[in-house]
Amino acid sequence: MPVSHSPSEATAVAASKVTFTSDLTASTLASDSITSPGHRKRSSRSDIIDSTNFPMKRSAPTPAATVIPTEQAAVDLERQRQGQIMMTSYISSAIREKKQGNPIPFKQLITQLTVTEPAPLTPAKMLQWIQAMSQCISLLDKSCSTLIDAMLQINWIVQDDAFVRYYMSFLGNVVSAHGFYVVPVQSMLVKKLTSRYKSPLTENVLLISRERQFDRAHQVLMYVLDLIPTGPTSLFPLLAGEFPHKRESISTHITFVKNILRILDYAPVLRAQILSVVIDRIIQIDVEIQVELEEIENSDTEVVYDVDVANEDDKDEDDDDSDGEDGEDDSDSDSEAAEVTVLNIKEMTQKLDGILFLVFSYLERYVNSCRDLPASNGHPPLPIQELFLELLSIFMKTILQTFKSRHTQFLLFYYISLSHQFSDYFLGALGQQILDKAQPEVARVAAAAYMSSFVARAKYLDVRQIGMVVDMLGGFALETAQQVDTGSLVVPDGERYPVFYATVQALLYIFCFRWKVLVIGGGGGKLQSNKVDFDSAGMIVGSMDGNPGSNSGVSTIRQWHAGLASLQPVVSSRLNPLKICSSNVVKQFARLSNNLDFMYVYPILEQNKTLFMHGRSPSYTMGNGMGTRSDDHYNNNGATLPHELETFFPFDPFRLRQSGPFMRGIYQEWEDDGEDDDEDDEDEEEDYDEYGEEEGEEDQDEGREGRRQQSTSKDDHDEDEDDDEDDGEGELEVNSSIIGMSISPSPAHFLVQGLTKRIVQ
Repeated sequence: MPVSHSPSEATAVAASKVTFTSDLTASTLASDSITSPGHRKRSSRSDIIDSTNFPMKRSAPTPAATVIPTEQAAVDLERQRQGQIMMTSYISSAIREKKQGNPIPFKQLITQLTVTEPAPLTPAKMLQWIQAMSQCISLLDKSCSTLIDAMLQINWIVQDDAFVRYYMSFLGNVVSAHGFYVVPVQSMLVKKLTSRYKSPLTENVLLISRERQFDRAHQVLMYVLDLIPTGPTSLFPLLAGEFPHKRESISTHITFVKNILRILDYAPVLRAQILSVVIDRIIQIDVEIQVELEEIENSDTEVVYDVDVANEDDKDEDDDDSDGEDGEDDSDSDSEAAEVTVLNIKEMTQKLDGILFLVFSYLERYVNSCRDLPASNGHPPLPIQELFLELLSIFMKTILQTFKSRHTQFLLFYYISLSHQFSDYFLGALGQQILDKAQPEVARVAAAAYMSSFVARAKYLDVRQIGMVVDMLGGFALETAQQVDTGSLVVPDGERYPVFYATVQALLYIFCFRWKVLVIGGGGGKLQSNKVDFDSAGMIVGSMDGNPGSNSGVSTIRQWHAGLASLQPVVSSRLNPLKICSSNVVKQFARLSNNLDFMYVYPILEQNKTLFMHGRSPSYTMGNGMGTRSDDHYNNNGATLPHELETFFPFDPFRLRQSGPFMRGIYQEWEDDGEDDDEDDEDEEEDYDEYGEEEGEEDQDEGREGRRQQSTSKDDHDEDEDDDEDDGEGELEVNSSIIGMSISPSPAHFLVQGLTKRIVQ
């Protein structure tokens, strides 16, 4: 007896028995495509998915290349049309029955879409499903989310161009009709922009390169954003969520950053947000490097960097000859741990370099694309100015607030070089931060460090800007000293007046780098205002103790910028900044100012060697407001040395190899004053490895870097012994390494790539 079926079951059975043709062509399917009027308008935006966007050769023959008798062609078209109608009816029926409480046909529908055994759907079958699903767009409400998820799992990105175009059109129809599917569609596309996504290798996929897959993902994402004006709002959280963790591989980071920056080409509204998240991740890697380096430097194991890879065999022999079995085991353990750390630092440095290179390249391309736009009053075109303001905002909110950021800030350093207007804005923002008492002291101190390092290192600054900074810093320091130095009870206190000492240190640092510019009529430029003859003002060498400098015979021909006039009363005040400021900066300033007959401060330095402070009351409130004291600052007699200002010059030499060329022509290297006969030429900063030099010169310079680090690691241990040396030896010590003028928490020398290291107990 024949089995009877309900109308809906009969339809399902009939649809399941239909055998659809596998040789559908793009033109045939296009002619059979039936969409509702409400969606036809959306799909008509064919300019976005024009065939020129997919130049690959079609895998299916076109009607022009296939010779079919007229009657046979008509039969095939009718068969395809009937099959399409039946499949569409099957999908519609399954959706309606689900809404009526019968989910079985709907589950069977999803099963057919996701079948993998005995074999997954062929591209022709998947294309039929896409075409049929496009006829049911209006039925695909939230209750059909599992069906849409199944459609999003289709491996479309490795199919032929016709397939990709139809799939793109389907996604466009879905997000246009139902806004709640925008996020799932965007999420699927964002995942395909990462290197984690791997297309399954089956016999039904084409050999499509990764770059070509990324191109297709961008093309579809651009199409969706064009259809949905609010699409960028939901896209950014997805991009941020897919950003690789700082510990993931270099290739993973490079791939994702390259793709996320590419999105800015067609979604410029996301530029500020995307740059912000990219820079935030750069800072995380940057700081991680500094932290691990400090752990090595603070460990009991002394790490010496060397470039002599030829002596690795000798090193192994030395290890075999080490005395003491127990000692040998401990040494090997410590060495292996340090080796792992050093290798990790090298990998993270390469990762940091690669990401910075991508961002530098993006900034360069963007600026070049705007070069032909009209400019006003000599300023860059408006789009370039807008990008600067976005970078400045990111700097003030993120970079400035992050201690130990070593390289990230050079993105702004590079972009500022495009215009003097940008320099004025940047210096103005830093100056406002320093003077604003409502800001946290740590942020004001950081602003002073950025200002001094920027003025010292930015080659593109003019004399007007340098003079303006000196006037501001000098005026603030003098006003603070006059307000605080009101009696004999005033003592140096780096924790109570950190902004004052940071400002004075900034002045000393700027003087060491820019003294030529600050000489009126000197070779470094000519300042047109605020001229003061320091001879007539009583501020020439010897004014502090009556002892002239070595070059006093030429002092009468030098006139200094008036902003420097504040240094003598500030330095000689009871706040005694020469005791609190970085000893390296102070020694360099003392030597240079003496040679230039600017100021003679060695008597103060001698007095500071024996200067101690009486112990404070435990109730004294420190700068952090906690009212506690660190035992490290106190000696056995209850007296304490003033806390030396923690130094941080964020624009110390930039030595990353791949992104380093962006600093060429805009970065000011250290230049010796040329008046100290005892200065050793091989220790000047200009002897550091430069990009593009001979390989042998790089290796020689890197070897010097290792020696400098070894010498620096002993500074704290030998500080008391150094105090007993004569002045001449003290000057040689500070001038034996440019680290004296490059004193960030983590110096740049350890980042020179190509180093091999030795670990010595």
